[in-house]
Amino acid sequence: MAGSSLLSVDTDDPLEARRGRNALLVFYGALVLGLPSLLGLSFIPGGRALAVLVIAFMVVAYAGTILVRRGRVSLGIWVFFVAIVMAECAFPIITGDARLTAIYLAVPVVIASVLLPPRGAVVVGLVSIAAGALLTWRYPPVDPPVTAFEVILAATLISGFVLVTSVLGFRSLRQETARADEAAAALRATNETLELRVAERTGQLAASLARQEQLVAELAELSLRDPLTGLYNRRHADNELPRLVAAADRHHQPLALAMADLDHFKDVNDAHSYSTGDEVLRRFARVLAQVTRGTDTVIRYGGEEFLIVMPQTGISQAQVLCERLRRAVEAHTWYELDPSLHVTVSIGVTDTTITDGMLALAAGADAALHQAKREGRNRVVAFRGRDDDGDESLGA
Repeated sequence: MAGSSLLSVDTDDPLEARRGRNALLVFYGALVLGLPSLLGLSFIPGGRALAVLVIAFMVVAYAGTILVRRGRVSLGIWVFFVAIVMAECAFPIITGDARLTAIYLAVPVVIASVLLPPRGAVVVGLVSIAAGALLTWRYPPVDPPVTAFEVILAATLISGFVLVTSVLGFRSLRQETARADEAAAALRATNETLELRVAERTGQLAASLARQEQLVAELAELSLRDPLTGLYNRRHADNELPRLVAAADRHHQPLALAMADLDHFKDVNDAHSYSTGDEVLRRFARVLAQVTRGTDTVIRYGGEEFLIVMPQTGISQAQVLCERLRRAVEAHTWYELDPSLHVTVSIGVTDTTITDGMLALAAGADAALHQAKREGRNRVVAFRGRDDDGDESLGA
């Protein structure tokens, strides 16, 4: 945990953070090496002045460390290089002997090759070589087994080798990075293309499923509709009527049922053609839709027979509605189909307060319809239950 905090760099840029951690490792190494050098300088003549120089370098290097850890990586690195170059230059001035100065100044070049891009490493290298050469000529070795020229040549060769190696290595790294970036870009482009295709296919699939659901719903609806009139068919009546009767009983509300049958409809087909009969059925369906209420359910039960289910409606109110329907059918402009055509309807009606259960409800409406037929058709007859003798009670 402590090691991690010592190498932490306050930046969100991952490349800058990595460069900062590398710099911190170098800085800590320099600070650690500075401590034994202080001990060694205490044993040589004039070592006190050199010790002060090393302490000054360590202070500046520590300042560079703080800058790097706070995220100012470039500034911290350059502060460190300025400190190390100035310390190397101050060493021969203090001792008066630049025997190894040019070679020592190759050290910043080595460090720069690790921490800086080629341009920065070249700058540090040129400054170090120039300073080393100048100081070596100014303060030549006092007791040379080697000449100043040899020292300068050796330092120049070392620094030049490090610079060339650094530049070539950095160039190779940049090329590899560029290839990696191109591969990553190609992979991203491929992923984006795949994502677009997946999104497109997903959209197509969703649209297809939605269309399929719509078709299924339409087919389900069509299976419950009479194709000629567009009204609900007998299948819907068989499914819906028991539920409506049960709901009326559960909520103690009346539900009226009317059976309507077109009078002498077989004669319409025989005398005026089946196509005219079909049009009569379609027009009767439109009249039903106009006369009935939005809460009512109208069903073509079979042939020319129709059901009208009227929730929350008692027998008296249902009779009024059925009488309105009968008059609308009688007054309709059937002559538009044929001048001799005249259509009427007979209707039987009852409700759940009179009958007990769905079967009794249907039977009561059917009995009332047959009574309307027997009484001469074109009329509404209500089924009002059975009297004490068990006979049916019917009335207009």
